Amino acid sequence: MTERIEHRLRDAFAAGADLVHAETLRSTDRVPRSRPRLRKFLLPAPILAALAVVLVVSFAALAGFGAPPPVGTEESGPRYLLTAGNNGLAIRDALNGRITDRVTMPPAPQGITRGLPGGYLLTGTGQGTTFYVAQSVTSLKTMVTTTWFYRLRADSRGKLAELTRDVIAPVVGESVSSIAITNDGTRLAYSIDGKVCGKDKTLRFCPGAQLVVVDLPGGTPTRTWTTNANGNIWSLSWAADRRRLAFAVTSEVRVLDTAAPGETLKNSHTVVRDASTSTAVAISPDGRTILVGGASSPRGGESQRYSIGEYSVPDGKRIRAIFSGEHSGNTAAQWTLIRYDSTGRHLLVKGNFQPLSRLDGDRTTVLIRPKTPDAPQQELLAVW
Repeated sequence: MTERIEHRLRDAFAAGADLVHAETLRSTDRVPRSRPRLRKFLLPAPILAALAVVLVVSFAALAGFGAPPPVGTEESGPRYLLTAGNNGLAIRDALNGRITDRVTMPPAPQGITRGLPGGYLLTGTGQGTTFYVAQSVTSLKTMVTTTWFYRLRADSRGKLAELTRDVIAPVVGESVSSIAITNDGTRLAYSIDGKVCGKDKTLRFCPGAQLVVVDLPGGTPTRTWTTNANGNIWSLSWAADRRRLAFAVTSEVRVLDTAAPGETLKNSHTVVRDASTSTAVAISPDGRTILVGGASSPRGGESQRYSIGEYSVPDGKRIRAIFSGEHSGNTAAQWTLIRYDSTGRHLLVKGNFQPLSRLDGDRTTVLIRPKTPDAPQQELLAVW
């Protein structure tokens, strides 16, 4: 029985109990018989309705229709977000996207920043209070990239309560492409771009992209994995066990057991093949499923559909689509953000045709809207 069904049964039984009051009970002078009598077994309507829901959901699960979607009221989710965009870093209310505080980061050396203005990467514990920021800057003189790591905390009012620099030692060399923190804040993972060597026919990555796990608060790298893949590792996310780490590399979505032996990503488990090379992925806290953003272009000039699919981690089977939309035009739809909260009941999503939104069961709430309907989606990162 899922937690969702358990809550609905509890509510139904409570509703049935509320129908019974002392004044509805009639006293009697009749002496009870020693011999039991057959009585009709009647249940209040709310209880019957709840039992019907159990039967329907149980049948659906047995028939292979998949588990119910994550459910949680908006108020039960994280309270705050951290975002990075054209206007810098900001703490926002997770219910409506309003800014509660702006974050002024320590000045960085002049140079070339990666990706978003400021070269920021974000991750959070999924509770809406503790966030980690990585900032990569390439020196114009030496062309060497340095990445600094910070920890931010928000207080109960959504104001910045802590900004700590160098929670781990700066990474010098190639750019950091993705970061992820466990829900309890004890393990930080980051990926490093592969280094390009040679030229023309000898052009290659040496070494390839790397994946590093650091234990906190010590900040010392404990494990490193490498790959010869011609590309980056991105969209890192942890399961709640602090052991399984999901990511995308080339056109595959994989899950790595960080406690298993081995020093290459060949030991990771491929869940989805032929995924988009620019999609976002997120593993569920229980580690059983993984969300993968995707898009399809029907023939005949029809609208392009984009969706978020849920896949089984053990066998890679697609379970269902938890979100879908469509748009017309020649621009390919892309998902840039899919993030669970620490409970697995709430999601943050964003794409080039989907503004930053939160999903609470079947309810979708847009947190940051474009200024005009035709305005392009701004580059934006968000975590909770």
